[in-house]
Amino acid sequence: MQKQVIQWLRSDLVILWFLVWLKLILHFATNGQYGYHLDELYYMACGDRLAWGYAELPPLVAVVAHFSRSLMGDSLFAIRFFPAIAGALLVILTGLTARELGGGRFTQYLAALLVVVSPYFLAMHTILTMNAFEPLIWTLCSYLILLCIKYRRPRLWLLIGVVIGIGLLNKFSMIFFAFSLVVGLWLTQRQVFSKKWFWLAGVIAIALFIPTLIWQAQHGWPFLEQQNAANLYSKKPFPESIIDLFVQPILMMHLLALPIWLAGLYFYLASKEGKPYRLFGWIFLITYGLFLLLQGKSYYLAPLYPMLFASGAIVVEQWVRGQRLFKAIIPGVLLSSAILMMPMTLPVLPMQTLLQISSYYSSIYSLPDRSDATLTDQEAPLLFRDMLGWEDRVAEVSQIYHQLPASEQAQTAVLSWEYHDAAAIDFYGPRYGLPKGISGAHTFYFWGYRHYSGEQVISLGGDRNYLQQLFNQVELVDTVTHAHVVGLKRHTPIYLCREIKVPFSQSWPRFKAYFGYPYGSQIK
Repeated sequence: MQKQVIQWLRSDLVILWFLVWLKLILHFATNGQYGYHLDELYYMACGDRLAWGYAELPPLVAVVAHFSRSLMGDSLFAIRFFPAIAGALLVILTGLTARELGGGRFTQYLAALLVVVSPYFLAMHTILTMNAFEPLIWTLCSYLILLCIKYRRPRLWLLIGVVIGIGLLNKFSMIFFAFSLVVGLWLTQRQVFSKKWFWLAGVIAIALFIPTLIWQAQHGWPFLEQQNAANLYSKKPFPESIIDLFVQPILMMHLLALPIWLAGLYFYLASKEGKPYRLFGWIFLITYGLFLLLQGKSYYLAPLYPMLFASGAIVVEQWVRGQRLFKAIIPGVLLSSAILMMPMTLPVLPMQTLLQISSYYSSIYSLPDRSDATLTDQEAPLLFRDMLGWEDRVAEVSQIYHQLPASEQAQTAVLSWEYHDAAAIDFYGPRYGLPKGISGAHTFYFWGYRHYSGEQVISLGGDRNYLQQLFNQVELVDTVTHAHVVGLKRHTPIYLCREIKVPFSQSWPRFKAYFGYPYGSQIK
């Protein structure tokens, strides 16, 4: 037994497992800070109403939310348990990919370390989000394709089809990976198309995805409707979008990782050792090109980088072969710089301490220049700001609701115009004696107006001019300012609306809202 332990300690995997546990402990030790992220509240609401689809997302994240709460309860640790697990699995999978590409111990260690220190992965594996699972799914798919090519095991395509299908149930952007894979195979591995296993894989992936497609079709393709609204409301000018797609991924993955993943792209596309795996270089270029063409958001590219970390680490090992000093310096610099940036990517600090140092990182993380601001004027990074103040908003609505005569409360609907406000009321409302709210935002629209007629409505947010088109009386009764929530700059009016002109049963489509505005009314 002692001999076996010694052999394991000398094996390549021991360092990988150390990094896996480091990643896991980082998240388990910190993910109980601050509060629920706005998306987490929404996914929990979806998890309470399991279906094959939702307005803008497939069902997997809702299933994870439902399972987490059923298994462990509503704590932040419970909700964020599986994202942390996904992060740890991504670390080991990236290291194993480097190993299968021919890398030694240093290569595997460096590739896995790049995942651990990535600001993006630190942030995304802190919260429950589709983006926590997407890199794992894409990297697992790439790893299986690598095994299929290296060991000539075409039956692995069946498993690849399953993973792609699961990826489609996690996030619709898996379609871009699948498309790039097919084009890349046509350019580099055309013989695959003559194998029945490849086509069966496609059948499996589509079969897994069909129920979600049916849900979308039955509900009028709300995903496409919402994307159209997003383009009208918030799409950046083309030059700015292109710059973001070039610059932001460099910062998200860690600035010092840039030469490594560029070397990884060179490995796939130009090196002799990488020739059998040209496919992965094409997958990166094609996917990147698609997002450039469609002006996708910079974080859409994040799932592509672990496979470049694996190949880039091989090139780095070739550069530093025989030079132990450099093998120590490179990981040391990555780790030390990650520690310096960690307060902006992990909830490791008390909020007031975070606000005191946030201005020092503003140029890196695109925070506003608030160097001359007082403590209460400073802002936390967006990720953390989105965790603040949700229960306070619900408490504010509750005060207004309970000031109404008891005879009116049962007939008063609590209406929200933003999906995160609706989700906050859904989650916190029972603690404050509020009924389940209603909303036209995102999937809440399809859950309807319940039993309410609309004769009396407390509206959290919304445009007053638009509300006056719907109700005879619209009174501003309060404004949620979060004056005591340090770092939060969210101001939302609360209206008491009476005498709806057309009952909800007939006018509900006019309450459909994206980004806080009724769809088709005020989106510019």
